[in-house]
Amino acid sequence: MNISDVLKKSSAQLDVELGNIINNYNTLSSASPGASCAAVVKANAYGLGLEKVVPAIYYNTRCNVFFVASLSEAITLRSILVDATIYVFDGLFQDQVDTYLTHNIRPILNDLNQIKMWNSRRQPCAIHFDTGINRLGLSKNDTEKFLNSTNDLNITLILSHLINSEDPDHKSNIDQLNKFTKITRALKNIPASLSNSAGIYLGANYHFDLVRPGIMLYGGNPGLPKRPSGIHDVITLSARILQIRNLNPGMSVGYKAIWTARQPSRVALLNVGYADGIFKTSDRNAQVFVAGALAPVIGKVSMDMIAVDITERVFDGVGVTDIVEILGSHITLEMIAKVSTLEQYEILTGIGFRYNKNYNLRI
Repeated sequence: MNISDVLKKSSAQLDVELGNIINNYNTLSSASPGASCAAVVKANAYGLGLEKVVPAIYYNTRCNVFFVASLSEAITLRSILVDATIYVFDGLFQDQVDTYLTHNIRPILNDLNQIKMWNSRRQPCAIHFDTGINRLGLSKNDTEKFLNSTNDLNITLILSHLINSEDPDHKSNIDQLNKFTKITRALKNIPASLSNSAGIYLGANYHFDLVRPGIMLYGGNPGLPKRPSGIHDVITLSARILQIRNLNPGMSVGYKAIWTARQPSRVALLNVGYADGIFKTSDRNAQVFVAGALAPVIGKVSMDMIAVDITERVFDGVGVTDIVEILGSHITLEMIAKVSTLEQYEILTGIGFRYNKNYNLRI
């Protein structure tokens, strides 16, 4: 067995079902039939690997528009896709202008100073209007100034971002829709985009010309009461059992001794920890899936290890080197988020770098 095979067998594993990402894209696209559907692939495709995820989407769907957060992400993406349209949410600084132009990347301009820097370039750009989220984008006053001014911009997209799209009854949705619609009427014939993943499910009025799904591409739920039908799980995180210990009543496990055996107990030590994206959830009823059943995580998570209680008889056959599901079809993102202080976004993007990564493309 060569070194590569040894490392694959000994490492914790991340399996990514690229076919399910493609399915999720098509589901989201079908839910917004009057609009084009882009793909948000920022943060290394939400932690899953830009180099593998993006080609799977680009070559197996009709998607040719991608959004990233930073210029560095955009340059990496351009090295993968020569012809795709790439937008950058962060906008630009003065010393970045030439880099945008050289790599044919489109900045999303977020304030009047950025607009001034890009003006007269006659190269494509987007304008971001803040309709209430108070992050990036032209403020109300700057929006009025912009709409009442002239410019030489080649604007290929105008956009805004919803605050509470996961709550269909929230009053901010209609308020933002009205504000953005007013802007689109002032900037006629320029493609417009408002909806993120959850916004797609607010209905056709929110779709405009382009929708921008992110977390739902990767099987996540941004906070809807129920994940929509047709959105499938994408990843499985698996760990290996390093050792099994038998504990007597009164013996504790791990740092700070926050878990103590009340009965003769059997404990499995797994090869994942903080460095692998396993966050401090063990005091909030975290579980793993092994031998067809859920087993509780016990004690304090360490940098490279967690402990699991496998005392119950259903786990009698579990042994060293067995595979344990940390996240997947039995331990879903929603389940982990429920017992954690973390959002699904944080869980996905926090996946560590030490996993042996396996990408499957089954359509």
